[in-house]
Amino acid sequence: MKSFFKLHLAPYVMIFCLLVGCNEDAVDQGQEEEFIKAQINGEAFLVDRARGIISCQKHLNDYGGIDLVVNVETMEGEIMSFHISDYTGPKNYIFGNNVFNKSWIRYGVLNSPGDWYAMVENKQVQTILPYIEILKDNGNYINGNFEFEAHNTIDNSIKMVRDGNFNFKIASELE
Repeated sequence: MKSFFKLHLAPYVMIFCLLVGCNEDAVDQGQEEEFIKAQINGEAFLVDRARGIISCQKHLNDYGGIDLVVNVETMEGEIMSFHISDYTGPKNYIFGNNVFNKSWIRYGVLNSPGDWYAMVENKQVQTILPYIEILKDNGNYINGNFEFEAHNTIDNSIKMVRDGNFNFKIASELE
């Protein structure tokens, strides 16, 4: 009986164990979750693939640099998007420290006249807000943190966006 097991059954058991144990999906399972979350004026904002649409892409700009563009929309019509001009990988991007910087962050609501932007509109150097900190970019996924104070030019209201973080799959590299 032992020789039957060693010769005939053992190789099949070994192959089965290897196939089950070496599941490639388990390695990237933590990376697959895409989300963005933050506190907007103290209210929780959370979007993942089940609750909305997420798009993250890198684009080649007109002068050979790379721009990172992210757009997120909930089923209820809330929008969070950002654009980092001259993206160079993981680091802290502080908007407002260069008047030629075309980067911005936006929070909006479709069913009301609500669009709140954080971008360079004055020549004062910003040292803290708004910022996006890219912690990791491996070419497939990007994750990081952000905070900003956003202004609505229609009604002069302000939205404080705090404790933001995200993890996105990059849809395509430099299209």
